[in-house]
Amino acid sequence: MVFFSLFHKLFDCFFVTLQRFYIDMRKPLHIIIYIVVLLFGLPASAITDGGQFVVVLDAGHGGKDPGAIGSKSTNREKDINLGITLEVGRLLKANCPDVKLIYTRSTDVFVELGRRAEIANKAKADLFVSIHTNALPKNARKATGVQSYTLTLRTASTNLAVEKRENSVIALEGSAAKKYNYNPSPESNIMFELMQDHDMKESVNFAKMVQSEMVHTAGRTDMGVLQANLAVLRLTYMPSVLLEVGYISTPSEEQFLMSTSGRQTMAKSIYNAIVKYKAQKTGKESKLEKTVPDPATEQPEEQNASVSETASAVTPPAAPSADNGKTTGGKKTVYKVQVLAGGAKLKSNDKQFKGLTCEMHEKNGRYTYTYGSATTMDEAKKLRRSILDKFPQAFIVTFEE
Repeated sequence: MVFFSLFHKLFDCFFVTLQRFYIDMRKPLHIIIYIVVLLFGLPASAITDGGQFVVVLDAGHGGKDPGAIGSKSTNREKDINLGITLEVGRLLKANCPDVKLIYTRSTDVFVELGRRAEIANKAKADLFVSIHTNALPKNARKATGVQSYTLTLRTASTNLAVEKRENSVIALEGSAAKKYNYNPSPESNIMFELMQDHDMKESVNFAKMVQSEMVHTAGRTDMGVLQANLAVLRLTYMPSVLLEVGYISTPSEEQFLMSTSGRQTMAKSIYNAIVKYKAQKTGKESKLEKTVPDPATEQPEEQNASVSETASAVTPPAAPSADNGKTTGGKKTVYKVQVLAGGAKLKSNDKQFKGLTCEMHEKNGRYTYTYGSATTMDEAKKLRRSILDKFPQAFIVTFEE
């Protein structure tokens, strides 16, 4: 069994080494060095950039390609993507001296998909993050939430719309689009997937991290970690993920993504995921960021907001007594544990509640969901601890009834 495990690891490393070697044929000794590095689970940057962790940030669309358009012609996907990307980069530069940061674009210019991948491959990046904004046709049902996509060569019907939309930019590239003709034999598909196996596993690893951050840290609706045949991911040779940070076609999410605070919130969640992934790969930790709190929904555990039962008003609470839960004016303070928040109205049996019975509260088109009820802070803390395995980001809020 030990021999088989070692053989599998060597086999895996061989194909990863082959794809890296393919990128840089001028340095044949890398094929030996990469085997050693990958056997010990180190990132490629351990030998290529003096130990720096190389991150390529890709702001989707740009220039003559505006991407999806919101309710106004000036509300453009390309601007949202660039704004979030630059903020992620700013945070990395400020907090991570061990990160080498590269943008595929840092201004409003058109960059071919192949060129985006070429930039990442040439840099021998450890991580490629492509940031996009989702959209549905005008006559479609409104949707909310975030998605993280990794590569698959097998198109799934459920993700076909995303593939068509994100790959449609190829049509703007004229004769240069010939390089995307991709119709391999089944044997070629098998070889390609073997070569990409290591990076695909790491892509899913990072996708889960960033999806968790966007949902739990940024408070967005979870639409899952998915797979699609996306050209920009297919052409890269490192762990690569394409993020859909929300729907510009849904008014509440459009408003959020067009705001400075909304973009900063999304950027912080993406930054946190990159930092956690980097720490996992290199052992070097960096400062994590807290998102900008929504006064009505995102208070720390020990600094709760007092909210009316319908969440129609927010006022600083009086310091509650830990033994009677009473407040002035004859109103009673009740403690509940917030587990989710976002722009979506969820059904009581939604899978995001993970089997818990939760209560919904609405304010200004934003929904928060709480679990349980307690009359003292001590009881509330016990209630929170009981669900931390399902909702590690849960915190306590107070209601006056």
